[in-house]
Amino acid sequence: MIFKHKKSDIIFNAIGQRKKRNTHFSLKLTSMIDMFTILLVFLLKSYSAEGQIMSVAPDLQLPMSTAQKPPQTTSIIAITHDVILIDGIPVAKINDVMKSKSLLIPELLKELRTKRVLSEKVGAISADMGFTGKISIQADKELPYLIIKKIMVTCGKVGFNDIMLAVTKPE
Repeated sequence: MIFKHKKSDIIFNAIGQRKKRNTHFSLKLTSMIDMFTILLVFLLKSYSAEGQIMSVAPDLQLPMSTAQKPPQTTSIIAITHDVILIDGIPVAKINDVMKSKSLLIPELLKELRTKRVLSEKVGAISADMGFTGKISIQADKELPYLIIKKIMVTCGKVGFNDIMLAVTKPE
């Protein structure tokens, strides 16, 4: 007959002698690994089915559209109420663009030329990744058309003629 003391791992046998309990603990990882593998496959499949995930600046409200074409992988020009960003990097201030009488935005023109040269160099190495002339524009729905027009003219001057406007789907 074996008695177990509640406060410790010491076991007393029938005669009252102390005996340390041999404990062996093993964790079965097989089912846990199977679960994580299934979860990983599910996440990879859902990511590849969605295409590119386009993040929108928190202070932008994109216009609504019923377009069914998903976004493509391109550089993104985001226009907030204060600044113009290209791939998340601030390029020009909206106030300066509005004051300028020119349709070209010099700072944006410089950045787009740099992106085109880089894309052409990559295209020399791999034809699949060369310059395509595609660019996406994210603009707030309340933004004046003049700013969007100036951005589109500047993009066209550099050769980014395939312009896609980011919109949200109505629910």
